[in-house]
Amino acid sequence: MIGSTAPAVQGAEEAPERNLRLTGQRIGGWFVARYIAAMIGIYVALVTPASVTIALRVGQIDPEGKASSFALVSAFGAAGALIANPVFGALSDRSTSRFGQRRPFIVGGFAAGALAILAIGAAPTVLLVAVGWTIAQVAFNAALAATVAVLPERVPAALRGRVSGFMGMTGQVGVVGGTFLVQLVGTDGAGMFVWPAFLGALLVVPFVLMLKEAPRSRAEVGTATVKALVGALWINPFRHRDFGFAWAGRFLAWISLYLLTTYKTYFLVDHLGYTSESVAPILTLAMFVLAVGVAVSSIGGGWLSDRLGRRKPFVIGASMLFVSAMLVIAFSTSVEKFLIGIALAGLGNGLYLGVDYALIADVLPDSGAEAGKGMGVFNLSSTIPQTLAPLLAPVLLSIGSSGNTPNYTSLFLSAAALALISAVFIQFIRGTR
Repeated sequence: MIGSTAPAVQGAEEAPERNLRLTGQRIGGWFVARYIAAMIGIYVALVTPASVTIALRVGQIDPEGKASSFALVSAFGAAGALIANPVFGALSDRSTSRFGQRRPFIVGGFAAGALAILAIGAAPTVLLVAVGWTIAQVAFNAALAATVAVLPERVPAALRGRVSGFMGMTGQVGVVGGTFLVQLVGTDGAGMFVWPAFLGALLVVPFVLMLKEAPRSRAEVGTATVKALVGALWINPFRHRDFGFAWAGRFLAWISLYLLTTYKTYFLVDHLGYTSESVAPILTLAMFVLAVGVAVSSIGGGWLSDRLGRRKPFVIGASMLFVSAMLVIAFSTSVEKFLIGIALAGLGNGLYLGVDYALIADVLPDSGAEAGKGMGVFNLSSTIPQTLAPLLAPVLLSIGSSGNTPNYTSLFLSAAALALISAVFIQFIRGTR
């Protein structure tokens, strides 16, 4: 096959201006509202099974071995998501469909994901649940990759901070909304799978129906070869140093975050003396505090970064909030101090999410021709840590431990160090302020 890369954007015209000229669709409040609603819809359909209903279904099929079976299902799904985001982002970059570059992937990905989720509700074995969840992860991440690519190619730089701020809270809204919906409809029967997918579709459809796209020719977008798809998993950080520093900074910050979120339950039980029965209310309160922190700092940080025309100080500040959070939790001797650390982590998480999409859109290589690929590779900086953090944690817990007692102080001090290095990497970005 003849290899190909997407050609450069014609002239010096920025992608948002080009799309405005070709489609006539201006980016205002209603466009942003539909866009954010669509992202929430994808997350409701994707995150609700990941956090609630898949575990319940596995428990129904294999009550004795549910822990190991759920781990297997989750691993298959994570592998699918890891590959799907950048690959389908690159495929949408090269789409010449008369329906546009992004819409076919948003619609097709969401529809396939929803059907896979519904099939899981009727799956009789853990293996079929794993197959269904892998298909769902691939499909929903295809839709997500195409949706996220809209930011750099349609939203003007002056609005990216505000839009990025709202994007930063979509995952949390999806988690909370999906969990509440499952509680409302109950966990008996197929309803717990049907209703999140239905609600997600209601939120996605208005954006898709009203998104105007100009079809592109094969000469403009290049050919989707095997070489190009393999290349979708990689952007040279030495050739594109700003992108490399932004990716590395987010990667380290998210390892720090996942070390906290993955091991918070064990910390409360092993370090603060809670039991498996008494820890549930504290975890619920902690997640609420985290969500509030994310919502407040994400929206506020994105808006303020647009007003000041600066991105780096906010991302660096978010990393330093992570450092503070991990230090507080590392030396916590009470649940009150733990919750203070969680609040700081929520503020840091939200501030990072609220600005880093805008920051990466400012330094994304070839955002006019390969926005889907670029944003897909960037998203790997937050998906890889989900797998890496649980592998790294046992080593960190063993440092300075006595006997079989894990050293959580070592774990969270290490997380603080990773967040601090993350802030240092952001300092080296030159393509944005």
